[in-house]
This record gives sequence, structure tokens and C-alpha cells, in this order.
Amino acid sequence: MSTKPAAAKTKPSCSEGGDLRVETENGETFITATQRADGTWRKARRVKGGYIPQDEQPKYQNKMQLEATNGRSSVPAGVNPRAMASGSSRKPVSAIKANVCITPQDHFQKKIDLTKKKIEDIEGMESRIASGELVPQPNQVKKIARKQEYLDEIEKLTLEMKKL
Repeated sequence: MSTKPAAAKTKPSCSEGGDLRVETENGETFITATQRADGTWRKARRVKGGYIPQDEQPKYQNKMQLEATNGRSSVPAGVNPRAMASGSSRKPVSAIKANVCITPQDHFQKKIDLTKKKIEDIEGMESRIASGELVPQPNQVKKIARKQEYLDEIEKLTLEMKKL
């Protein structure tokens, strides 16, 4: 059995890769010898029906690359193009409030608010203990005992804040 095709029908198969295929009398299909871009020659080779050579297969492209080459919209997936056209809903950088304390008064006010929150937690715990809904654990008893310390701290912080 020779690897060269005998008298055969030739048909260009552009849909299968753009090469010239030869079908022999006994039904085998060959791709004829072709010249590479660098000038060397490929041998004729026997192939199956729908085979496309590796070097003639289209290169894989992901969705983003396909959209870029096809010229689809420049809007990210899942975003309404009209919403993008209407403008940005972001505030300018100068309008954004800083998250840090800027003045000493802000710093004292933040400490006062945190201490008031602790007192509210203690009062809520006391009311649940008084109603019988909660049986206090040792760490909760210690926290309730510190209520007066928190009240004194609030007074101290308010006096310091008024001095500034």
C-alpha cells in the first residue's frame, strides 16, 4: 500500500481548512503536498473525512477578544448602554467626606459615641436580667459593674471637648 495517491478526484476543501484534498479510488483522502510560509514543503498525508490540520485551525479566542474584534459595544457585560451614556453617578472626589477624624472635637465626639453605645448595651442587658429573660454570665456581671466608669468617662470627655 503506497502513501501516494493513485488516479483520484481532486477537490479543494475551503470549508475544511483551505487545502487541496485528493480522494483515491479505494476511498482514502489525502492532503496534497503544500509549501509552508518559510519555503519548506509538507509531505502529502492521509487524513480522515473532516480533519483540519493543526496549523490551519483557527486560533482560540475568548469572549472578550471576539467582542473586541467583532466591534461589539464597548460596554461591559451586564450593563445597560443607556445607563452608561447618561453619565456617571459618582460624586467628585472633593465632595466625598473623609472617614478620619479631622479635628480634636471630632476625635472626642467619636470616643463619647462609642462609650454611650457601651452604656446602651449595659442598660439593655440590665433590663433583660430584670425581666428574667437573661441569666448573667461572669463576664456580663463585670461589664455591668463598669457602667459607672463609662458614665465618668463620658463626663470627662465632654469637659475636655468644651475646653478646646
